[in-house]
Amino acid sequence: MNYARTLTLARQGRLYPAVILHGGGAAERAAAAGELARTLLCEAEPAARPCGECRHCRRLRWPETAVESSFHPDFHLLARDLKTATSAEATRQLLRQAQLAPFEARGQVFVVTEAESLSPEAGDALLKAIEEPGLGAPRHFLLLAPSRLDLPATLRSRSFALFLGPAEALSEEEIAPLASAFAQALRAREEGAGGLALLAAAAALGGAGGFEEARATRPFHLAAAAVARVAGDGELRPELRRALLDLAGELLVAAPWRLRGIPADRLLEGLVSRHLAPVRSR
Repeated sequence: MNYARTLTLARQGRLYPAVILHGGGAAERAAAAGELARTLLCEAEPAARPCGECRHCRRLRWPETAVESSFHPDFHLLARDLKTATSAEATRQLLRQAQLAPFEARGQVFVVTEAESLSPEAGDALLKAIEEPGLGAPRHFLLLAPSRLDLPATLRSRSFALFLGPAEALSEEEIAPLASAFAQALRAREEGAGGLALLAAAAALGGAGGFEEARATRPFHLAAAAVARVAGDGELRPELRRALLDLAGELLVAAPWRLRGIPADRLLEGLVSRHLAPVRSR
């Protein structure tokens, strides 16, 4: 389902109670959440929502800082309050508002801006609130994250996921040298270089740079694009192509492992070895 269809459901009051907005950049996710919130709270006729002119549309705006609150009493936003996580205490404080009736609008909207950072206890508290019936007025939870796979399976299973597209375009100038170095390491392995070639392949992907930032997803996406480029070589053996595509897919969702303290080079080596070591060389 695309974004336009999601807005239509929101206008009609048929939107799923919990929606994961993933993909795109942080600004795109915030803009999408803001428009959905206005649509859900707007008092205009359904087809005209969000009208941009009613009291709800005018008052609902995205806070510019984490400590600033929205002007609208039925729009609630939760930002990460700790260095690496969104705490259970902050989450429960937000969810206390879900136990109250709306102040002005016909419903309430709760936004978690970095849902991937929810602590296990915070995730459990949010899950309980999603599962509990409302007080008669609509309640909607918008969970923002780089990827829906960054969220616990329990939250994903109770939410509708809307993909907003790639975070940012990857240029040919970035992909081409990585793909070339990675392909060279694969050729060396095919010629009998063994495990050293796999280490070289992982090091080639590490050339994407930017892995120092533990929360960065772009380096992994760039590495995945390079692997996918090599997998497109029509002369590769089918079993090697399948392994490369599986590796590319896992690289796309590997970033959260950095938050567990795993160095990027060890993570890349482990993924490359897991997928390519079982594939015998020629």
